[in-house]
Amino acid sequence: MIHHIRQGNFSAKISELGAELKSFKNEKTSTEYIWYGLPEFWSGTAPILFPNVGLLKDDEYMLNGKTYNMQKHGFARKSYFELISKTISTVKFRLNSNEELFKIYPFEFELEVSFEISNSKLKIANTVKNTGSKPLVFTIGAHPAFNLNLNNLSLKDYYIEFDKKEDLQLYELEDGLFKHGTKPFRLSEKNRITLSSDIFNNDALIFKNINSRNISIGCTKSDFKLTLRNTSNAPHLGIWSKPGAPYVCIEPWHGHADMVDSHKNFTEKDGTINLNKDEVFISGYEILV
Repeated sequence: MIHHIRQGNFSAKISELGAELKSFKNEKTSTEYIWYGLPEFWSGTAPILFPNVGLLKDDEYMLNGKTYNMQKHGFARKSYFELISKTISTVKFRLNSNEELFKIYPFEFELEVSFEISNSKLKIANTVKNTGSKPLVFTIGAHPAFNLNLNNLSLKDYYIEFDKKEDLQLYELEDGLFKHGTKPFRLSEKNRITLSSDIFNNDALIFKNINSRNISIGCTKSDFKLTLRNTSNAPHLGIWSKPGAPYVCIEPWHGHADMVDSHKNFTEKDGTINLNKDEVFISGYEILV
């Protein structure tokens, strides 16, 4: 089921499947900011990555001597969430651990996802709570895809802009896993990455330990600008698009894919978050247009 919220000229649509944002739109100008999810390019729109970000080596991990299978980016994006509250401009969903999930993720948890529109801003918050007696181990990230108006424009007319000076080091992927070592990635003027038709030919651009908390998409040939704000101190960032597709993803992450030589021990995975009983971890971001 799709739930609609609205405030002023702006509206949003969120699916119970994955608590996934499907639309954020200026109704007055008919401008859609979220990618349409066309399957010929990529059917996702803004999935929540939980309880793991990226790919696990061989799609599995080890915990207490037992092997568990887990798909890329975790199961939240393919799970149905329960609607727990809704107003004209807000909506909140919840996913709880259950017997089926214990087969692939033996932890007790509660994941709440909330959406709130305020003027031209959409706020998304993800709250993870340890509802069990044992420590909860996870990574979490966001994967919103933003629609680019490519009428008479090309990808090179768009850029990603950081709000702070960055000394970016690019992590390369090998079959979806992190390779060791990095290479410098130079920004253009004004702390920008200029997009191009071939920039994602080798998969996503992935950077660890960035300084910026406000990251924008802009266009050199129009007044289009969208900012991902207040990214909850997410230390890592993915930027991605399917080559030739009219969208770009800005992905703040708490965690990342396995290394190519990972020993698969989930509790020792780089970037994992540990919560004790009843502790909570809040992440999220705001979309400002």
